[in-house]
Amino acid sequence: MPKSHDTFTPQLLWRLQILTPHLGVEALVTLLENLGLEALSWYECEDAPPSTAEDEQGFPIAETFMVEGYAKTPPSLDDLNKEIEMVARLLSIDQPSIQSCEPVDHQDWLSVCYQQLAPRTIGDYYVYGSHDKTVDVPEGLIPLQIDAATAFGSGDHQTTSGCLQAISDLRQSHDFKTLLDMGCGSGILAIALAKAWPKALVVAVDNDPESVRVTRYNSDLNTCPDIQTLVSEGFQKLSLQQADLIVANILAKPLCHMAPMMRQAIAEKGWVILSGLLERQKDEVLECYHQQGFTMIKTYPLDNWTTLVLQKNSH
Repeated sequence: MPKSHDTFTPQLLWRLQILTPHLGVEALVTLLENLGLEALSWYECEDAPPSTAEDEQGFPIAETFMVEGYAKTPPSLDDLNKEIEMVARLLSIDQPSIQSCEPVDHQDWLSVCYQQLAPRTIGDYYVYGSHDKTVDVPEGLIPLQIDAATAFGSGDHQTTSGCLQAISDLRQSHDFKTLLDMGCGSGILAIALAKAWPKALVVAVDNDPESVRVTRYNSDLNTCPDIQTLVSEGFQKLSLQQADLIVANILAKPLCHMAPMMRQAIAEKGWVILSGLLERQKDEVLECYHQQGFTMIKTYPLDNWTTLVLQKNSH
């Protein structure tokens, strides 16, 4: 149970987590906003079964979500439970349940993150941050300097690690000329492509202008100024001729949605590296790409995540 207001100190925030059926997410978010909670977020529970509802792209929505928010003072759980019970009755859903209401220390989270991101070897790459003052890159490895910042992709997540390992393996036996990083985030994968095939054309695309800005910054930082960057919603603004290799570390649903466009954008016998998907989503993604004429060549499972390497079939 949370402490009383008398023992609350300014050094603490209170994090509240509520497990809810997907139909209750919007009402709960509104309720918590009215109670003064901040930094509200919600996400599908990884182990949740699919519901009968579908999103705008036709994919099933998870049955349960976690709603999370932060408060400067602990909310009254008795009063909150009464409000939640009313929401459940109005929506005719199972009552959402409070999973936790705990104090969280104020910290310099970026510094904490840096401490956790020690230099690491992933495939052919040695990934480190600018906070590492003395970097001695082991002989034979390719340096990648990437910081945890305002765009996804510092190399520590399993999805990025899987992509770097897949790129390393393809580098051993293939000489690609045209490369595309779809959903570039921090630019770490575009930079990895440029360093693996220094004579190739590398294009990095993201629908977030901030990600494209960070990619440009990191490209210069890693002496890869020739990487072309583009703000685009998927393939919409891309005029690139067919690529030999496309890397897309996004999410399962967008990857499925992009499958037909991937087929058009990839050369005959070209390769795609797909990541950002959980192991349980692998079959769904593979089915979409099999329908578009791709064959799975290899998988890189890491914890509950997996990275797929596929090749486009020839006619």
